[in-house]
Amino acid sequence: MGVMRSCLRIVTACFVLVTAFASVAHADMLDSIKKTYSGIDTVEARFDQKITMSALKRQREGKGEFFYKRGKGFLWRYTAPKEKIFLYDGAALWQTEEDRPTVNREKVNRGKMEGNFFDLVDDVTRIDTLFTVKESARQDNMDVLLLVPKKEGTLQSARIWVDGQFIIRRMEIVEITGNVNVMEFSSIKINKPLSDALFVFKPGNKEIEER
Repeated sequence: MGVMRSCLRIVTACFVLVTAFASVAHADMLDSIKKTYSGIDTVEARFDQKITMSALKRQREGKGEFFYKRGKGFLWRYTAPKEKIFLYDGAALWQTEEDRPTVNREKVNRGKMEGNFFDLVDDVTRIDTLFTVKESARQDNMDVLLLVPKKEGTLQSARIWVDGQFIIRRMEIVEITGNVNVMEFSSIKINKPLSDALFVFKPGNKEIEER
């Protein structure tokens, strides 16, 4: 029994040490990501998207351009399979498609919307405030982090692929519905001039539907 207790103590101690080292590694990685993004004011990139619809058991694909400017918002401008706009201007989310006569405008209360997709796009410097790292690994020469939101929302979990410069190159979002949204980024441009006009929606002749 004495030997068994000693073995258990050693195993327990090893587990605690491994967990502690993992926690430090996770914290270091998050600190590096935060430090990198704290120096980023603008991002421009191309994206490819795959959404797996859990209930329908089918996959949708899309691609387009992504723009971000600190303090102004972000824009997803789809070019395929058809033109669509998802624009967040800091106060509201605008959504429309090329063949729709209307545009949806939804006011955003950030305090009530934590635990969703916004948390991975609007301000990456808050990543450790909003998420807990559950796992980390290496894949395709990138660090892969499994994140779980600290606040309940529409997001169940997320994985991010981070390159050697601590830039997010890919994200996989799992919603509580079971839907999986994968975004891959390419042709990334950091801190290049972006016009404020990109983040101001102009409805033109389209009717605005408030939500």
